[in-house]
This record gives sequence, structure tokens and C-alpha cells, in this order.
Amino acid sequence: MKKQLLITFILLSACTVGPDYSTPKLFNDEELQKSVGLDDIEKVNAENTFSPYDFGDATLNNFMDEVQEDSPSIKIAILKLKQARENLNITLKNGFPTLDFIGKYTKVNNSKNMGTLLNSNFYEVGLDMNWEIDIFGGTRRKTEASKAQFMAEIYNLKNVNVSLVSEVATIYVNLRNTEQQLKNAIENLAIQEEAYDIVLEKYNVALTDEISVSQAKYLVETIKMQIPEYEYQREIYANSLAVILGKLPGEIDDVLYENKKNIVSDVFAFDLEKLYKLPISVIRNRPDVKVAEENLIAQNAEIGVALGELYPTFSLSGFLGFESKPWRKLINSDSSASSIIPSITFPIFHWGQLRRNVRIQKLLTEESLENYKNTVLTAVSEVRNAIVAVEKEYQINKSAREAYESMSLVSELNWKKYELGLIDYSQVLESEQNRLSAQTNWVNSNANLYKYLITFYKAIGGRAVNINSDEKIKG
Repeated sequence: MKKQLLITFILLSACTVGPDYSTPKLFNDEELQKSVGLDDIEKVNAENTFSPYDFGDATLNNFMDEVQEDSPSIKIAILKLKQARENLNITLKNGFPTLDFIGKYTKVNNSKNMGTLLNSNFYEVGLDMNWEIDIFGGTRRKTEASKAQFMAEIYNLKNVNVSLVSEVATIYVNLRNTEQQLKNAIENLAIQEEAYDIVLEKYNVALTDEISVSQAKYLVETIKMQIPEYEYQREIYANSLAVILGKLPGEIDDVLYENKKNIVSDVFAFDLEKLYKLPISVIRNRPDVKVAEENLIAQNAEIGVALGELYPTFSLSGFLGFESKPWRKLINSDSSASSIIPSITFPIFHWGQLRRNVRIQKLLTEESLENYKNTVLTAVSEVRNAIVAVEKEYQINKSAREAYESMSLVSELNWKKYELGLIDYSQVLESEQNRLSAQTNWVNSNANLYKYLITFYKAIGGRAVNINSDEKIKG
């Protein structure tokens, strides 16, 4: 009989209420691959990676390294991860017996209406043990939820890393784009001021009219007007970069401006085929998708926690120590005392609260599933959009460069004609305005190409960034 009871106890202890988690069958790999437009699944290179580190800008690389160590956003994510780790450690011990040292004095004065007068006072010291036995697995489900929440924070840390690297790189490209536009404006101002002097000399000797002088002056002032705006934008981007790095505005200016290289002055040579040489697993392994899935796992486990509250609770408590009325005889062999109290609590009537809580947890799980589905769909859309954006910007960039080269030639030839008196200045003005516009468009396209590549990097989940979460949460 005792053997049968033991077997029954073991079987009950192995029971875990609530649904076991299984990965949702939302979309298969073939459907995702077709939607995103990646190469055949079996032909891709699983180790293929890309990141803004490939731009080859040492200053940018240092900033990206720095933001992963010193950014307040990273530190917040690490603190959340540490909290989740401690919560998991607490939950893991929930099914263990607890042992407490107690020392107390009890004085009882019952009323006379109790019948028998029981007045008593005594001292007690010893060890108090309590153990709630997890027969139906509610505690195990709570541990399962805590594990998933811990994993969610790990992936959240990775997601913050990817987002910060992307944001730093984007701000940096915007800054360099503004610097290049400022440099071009200053150079063009010098050219147009020289042109204005030439037109003014012609006017002074009656070889041109006042309209031409005014047109030349208009172009000079138009370019002058751009310079303060570019300087202001540069300051904004520099300050934004400092803040995201956890520094005061102006603190990184020396590092920024000592670098003479400007990556947007030319096109980054990127192999477009790399966009298609990625496994479809980049979708499911994106940090934000993994966070959504771990949240779903945690919420699914909460159903079991809620169901566990509908079942009986078995607990065992005991005491081992000393009891005595006079405190002088407390620590004495004759004062030794012990007790063991097994108990069972069965929920009978709670106004439907427990069952309603089960329904709430099921609804929350359905909500988490829809959130996971939406996150996957968003990931697919972002990867596809990023691929198309890079492709199309390459086409735009080629045309922008050719347009600038063509207008530079037109402007040069028109100036020669003007100096020979073959055309009036209005044609020179038009060609110069078109040249300046084409130059701006080309530089902007260079910057856009870098930014779209950064977007692509973020869309694939930053596969080139490896984060050792254990190292980050030490201490």
C-alpha cells in the first residue's frame, strides 16, 4: 500500500497542468522565402553577413563599438536583463522547502466566557520548515514563464544593440552628408564669387547689362544662404550623436572633425547579390521576433499557472526546537519540542475568480500569438522593402552621378561661350543652377544608399553583431 501511494505521489508530481508550448505554424519557410524574394533556401550561405562596419570608416566603427558599451539605452536593457535573471533564480527555488529560524514569546489571556480559563505564556525558539509540494505543476509553469521572460530580455538586449548601431550609423551618415553639402556649398560660393567678379568687370566696361550682374549676385547670395543652414544641421546631428553615445553635446566634436574622410563623397561598393544570399531563418531569428515568441511562451505558461490555482494545494510544515514557560529553562533537553503538519487546501468557492483568471490568461495568450504573427509580418515587409530600396537607390545613384557629370560639362562649356560673348548670362545662370542641383542630388543619393544599407542590416536582425549576454550581465 505504501509503495502504491509513493508511485501515485510521483506520478502526480510529474503532472503539469496547462498547454505545452509549440512553435506556431504561421508561415512555412517556402512561403517566407517567396514573399521576401531570397534565393532558394538550400543554396544560401548561412554565414553571409553584412553590417555598417563594412563601410570601412574607422571613426564610425569606434562610435558603433562605443554605443554598445556606454549608451544609457544599453545600460537600461542590461539592468532589465539582470532583473529577469534574478527573478528566474527566485522562481527556480519556489518549489523548494524553506527553513527559518524563529524565536518568540507567546502570552494568552482567554476570556472567562471561553468556559475553561486558559491563561498561558511561554517562550519558543527553533527551526520552522515549510514546503508547498508542486503536485499539479503550477510552480513549474511559473518557472517556465520566468525562463521565457529571461530569454526575452536577452533578445531585447540584442535588439537594442542592433537598433543603436543602426541609429548611430544613420546619424553619422546624415552628419557626413551635411558636411559634404557644406563643403560643396563653400567651394561653389568661391566659384560663383569669382564668376560675379567677371560679370561685374564686363558690366563696368559695358560688355554686359545690369540684369546679368543681378543674376550673378543672386546665385552668390543663394549659395551663401545655404551655408548657415548646413552648419546648423551639422550641429544637430553632432549633438544627437553625442547624446546617443551617452555624452554631452560637443564632447565628441574633436573626434568627429579630425577625420578628413567623408564616406558619402563616393558610392560604397556593395555586392547586391549579398542581399539574396541569406537564409530565411533571418526572419524568425530577428531579435524582435524572438522577443515576441518568448513573450508568447511566457504567456502560454501563465495558463498553467492559472489552472494550477484550481487544484488542491499540498503543503508540509514542521517545527524543531525548544519550548518553555520560564525562559531560563528554554535551552534544555526537557524543553525540546517538534511538530509536523501536513495540510491540503482545496479551492471551493471563489465567486468564479479563478476560472475567469484562466480565461483571461487564454485571451492574453491569443493576443500574444497575434502580436507574434504581426511581428513576423513586419519583419518580412521590412526585409523586402530594404532589398528593393537598395536596388532602386543604386539605379538612382547611377543616374544622379551621370546627370551631375553632364551638367558640369554643360556649365563649363556655357562659361566659355559667355566669355567669348556668344551667349548671355541667363544661360550660364541656368546651367549653374542645374549643376548645383545635380551635385546636391548626387551627394544625397550617396547618403541614401548608405542609409538604405543600414536599414537592410537592421531588417535582417543585425546578423553581424555578436553579443555575449553573459559578459554584459556580470556583476
